[in-house]
Amino acid sequence: MGGPISVDTTWDADTVRVLADVEVRDGATLTIVPGARVVGDGYVGLTVRDGDVQAVGTPAAPIVFTAAHPELYAEDFQTRGCWNGLTLLNVPAANDSTRLSWCVLEYAKAVPRAGAAEGREQPGGIAIPGAGGALRIVGTDKVRVDHCRLRHNCAQRGGAILVHHGAAPLLVNNLLHDNCGLERAGAIFVSYAYPRLAQNTLAGNRAANPSVFVNTGCVDHYHSKPVYVGNVVFGNATNHYDSTQVLEPKAYYSRHNLIGGFVEGEGQLAGDPLFVADGPEPYALQPGSPCRDAGSAAAAGAWLPWRDLGGALRWQGPAPDVGAFELADPTGVAGEPVPAAVSLRAWPNPANPQVTLSFALPQASRVVLDIVDLRGRLVRRLVAEEMVAGRIQRTWDGRDDTGRAVAAGTYLARLVSEGVHTSRKIAIVR
Repeated sequence: MGGPISVDTTWDADTVRVLADVEVRDGATLTIVPGARVVGDGYVGLTVRDGDVQAVGTPAAPIVFTAAHPELYAEDFQTRGCWNGLTLLNVPAANDSTRLSWCVLEYAKAVPRAGAAEGREQPGGIAIPGAGGALRIVGTDKVRVDHCRLRHNCAQRGGAILVHHGAAPLLVNNLLHDNCGLERAGAIFVSYAYPRLAQNTLAGNRAANPSVFVNTGCVDHYHSKPVYVGNVVFGNATNHYDSTQVLEPKAYYSRHNLIGGFVEGEGQLAGDPLFVADGPEPYALQPGSPCRDAGSAAAAGAWLPWRDLGGALRWQGPAPDVGAFELADPTGVAGEPVPAAVSLRAWPNPANPQVTLSFALPQASRVVLDIVDLRGRLVRRLVAEEMVAGRIQRTWDGRDDTGRAVAAGTYLARLVSEGVHTSRKIAIVR
């Protein structure tokens, strides 16, 4: 593969070998099927200028973006053993949202003055040369990256990701580890932008600047306002004398995180998250972790995914865990066995106005969960998707589908699953 893509295109193969730079333009959609391996043969990259990419894998069949010769990869400014990453550059607001889900992005580099990583003039901004090893999001906010692993990527700034020039992507339930910023920002460099980070784990990344006086960080902000909810940012290496993890986070935009060295903001945690030392998920949590049941479904809202990075159900205890992984509770929510029939409960009730809805499925099925008024008119649709068996929780914030707060009164939570109908009255007080 290589060259421009100007019509809707699907990459449907076990291995897609990219031999030259690819540019998605003219409103085209590039779709990549689950299980595909996209292999950059040389220092080549994928750029989206006027189109979108839909790379949606599954837990069992992730989409892997990698280099043809990773054995030659090194953390330096050379272009051997790597590819040039994915760039989303000033995509028009009218285009569909680009989505990367259940993907692996590895062995990519942003090398200054080399290849497509160097920005070219575009209305609204350019990519920063040498920034964002695997993923560059510039001047567009319709981007969602969820359940992805970004590892072994390198750049001058932002070893894994650059978010720049007004971009406000949603980064949910990702693991960023073993990335390197050669001068600063081991994982993410944020410049004049507003990313939203929820339930991510950033660990084992490195800011390689040798100076003890340069505050490099795992995540660097430059005239930016990132939002952090439910993240773990811990154990990232820097030579700065106070081991900064995130450069100048704002307490107002930080809730229910464990960020090493930063304890301001609502629900912030401190201490060692107790990562698993060995096993298939080295940054999963051990029992006894302060991250267990320390998140907030209310703070995460619609950003809270219903599966963690390993594919397990989210929110298996009284509250979701902090970070990309949920500690498994084999007996379901709060230690209770999963019932043999569909059940639905709500608490607190009355609610002012937020209410948590918990339901149990005896088998995998399609679920529709609605909030309706007493005349049966739809107020808010909370769920409409296939779900696996087990206990699941969702939060209603007391707003309708348009985002307006509903009036005080009585409403019904109505659950339909495999022909089974059940409901629960909810009293909203204000």
